[in-house]
Amino acid sequence: MTLAITFLLAALHSATPAAAPSADPGRAATERSRFEAYLGDHDVPSAAELRALGKTPDKSLMALSSDTHAEALVRARATAGLRFFPTPEVKTFLGKLIQKNAKATDATDRLIVRRAALALGWMVGASAPDTLALLFDNDDVEVRVDAAIGLGLTRAEAAVGYLRRRLAVESAPRVREQIERQLRAMGQPTNEPEKLPPPKKETPMRSGW
Repeated sequence: MTLAITFLLAALHSATPAAAPSADPGRAATERSRFEAYLGDHDVPSAAELRALGKTPDKSLMALSSDTHAEALVRARATAGLRFFPTPEVKTFLGKLIQKNAKATDATDRLIVRRAALALGWMVGASAPDTLALLFDNDDVEVRVDAAIGLGLTRAEAAVGYLRRRLAVESAPRVREQIERQLRAMGQPTNEPEKLPPPKKETPMRSGW
């Protein structure tokens, strides 16, 4: 009797279907391909458009942003699109991306880190100003301009300090102009009031003959 029960349990166990894997690599690859094709033709997609492409848009966008074999513009657009998905995972991803490429010299890396700066600034994370300020050390003017914009987007008190400190040493006119613009947007004075020039010395009039 015991032997019969043992055989019965074994038969039932073998007939039970195995649990499905938690992730479907094929589905993930298909979703990523949809995103890649879409971003190849659309420069500034909306949040609704990205959500319509798959169930996990943030993961597909991060995968594309990290893929060095993908087209540079697609990677940049994927990075920019992350601003619509301010999850802790996405914020961490963008923060690490900026830290890794803060002093990038490669044109593609600079383009992507610029998009990351704007996306992270848009999300207003607590540590965003500290991370964005790292980009002021980049030799590229455009990277520093987007660093200033990203800091301004945070509207954080810490961002004001970083912008002021950079303004004191920045020599590029475009970067200085953007820093001043962001400070004004946050209701901050851009510099100390200019001192009036000293009065002009006039030649005294001669008296008498």
